[in-house]
Amino acid sequence: MLAVVAAVVPRSALAHVRWFVDDEYPPRWELLVSLQTLLVIVTTAALLGALLVLRRIVGSPHFPNPPFLAYMEPSATALLAVQTGISLIYFASQAELFVPSLNIGSDVMAGILITLQIVVAFTFITGLFDRAGAVLLGFVWLLGLLAFEFWEVLDQSLYVGIGISLLILGRTIPPPEVARRLLPLARYEVTSVQALRILAGLSFAAVAFTEKLLVPEAGEAFLREYPRFNVMREFLGWDWWTDYRFVIAAGVVEAAAGLLLMSGVLTRVVILVLLVPFNLTVAFLPPIELLGHLPIFGIMYVLLLYGSGAEPHARERRLDPAAEGVMGLGNEKALGGRRPAPE
Repeated sequence: MLAVVAAVVPRSALAHVRWFVDDEYPPRWELLVSLQTLLVIVTTAALLGALLVLRRIVGSPHFPNPPFLAYMEPSATALLAVQTGISLIYFASQAELFVPSLNIGSDVMAGILITLQIVVAFTFITGLFDRAGAVLLGFVWLLGLLAFEFWEVLDQSLYVGIGISLLILGRTIPPPEVARRLLPLARYEVTSVQALRILAGLSFAAVAFTEKLLVPEAGEAFLREYPRFNVMREFLGWDWWTDYRFVIAAGVVEAAAGLLLMSGVLTRVVILVLLVPFNLTVAFLPPIELLGHLPIFGIMYVLLLYGSGAEPHARERRLDPAAEGVMGLGNEKALGGRRPAPE
């Protein structure tokens, strides 16, 4: 069932419509009580049931769990930080907060937000004061509530998740004397991954509603600009599959994906399915799609390694002996003992 879903998922399901539509389309909140919301509930319930059955069949909440994930672990948070930093730098240079749809303007608040975005990007890319940058990222998100509508900033909740995860896990391995002072954070490692997963899922679900399900006309405007994304009509000849129906189907898929991610059931399977539409849209849209999705790709990398927030695959990270006492996911020396593998 999951293979079929991955194959037929609309390839524009995870394209950010507002990045490519000039006109403003405020959400019609009355549509929350409508057929499309019911479709989201039914689709999510069906797919969640399939994931629960699959988890019972494979007998592990960490499926799939290949050994090579252990070798990918040390680069996870660095990749997340660097890709987020690149994206933040670019959008700051365009006077935008996080994404193209949040144009900051040119007032004092705009100057503050642009400056803070650049500072956060610098800490993430260089690794200098990375945890301070993570806290600052959360502060920037809160400031965004003063400059934009609540729902517009809610769509970017994934940046709060990035901040929480990098605050706890760190972008780099710090010197031993610094690491010893950070040891109390080790108890929150699993929680930080869970926060990243839940807030990323919340962003996906929120965007599905605010860009598609509650504003289907915005999706239709996007398809007028990029008609080939309606693959059912353009390539299969299904004239009855109108742009409106395509937008609703795409929104349902995206909302269900976000809710499944929030559930924490077989997170690695959900991420593997999501990689299909996220990568396809990059090939068919302007470069802004890739730049905006860099943080999301970083999140996917981390969640592919750590799943729903369970212990990492590797029993311990291979570190230089001089770095004894350095904390990090899987580093047992920092915690004074060995933890069991998840399976």
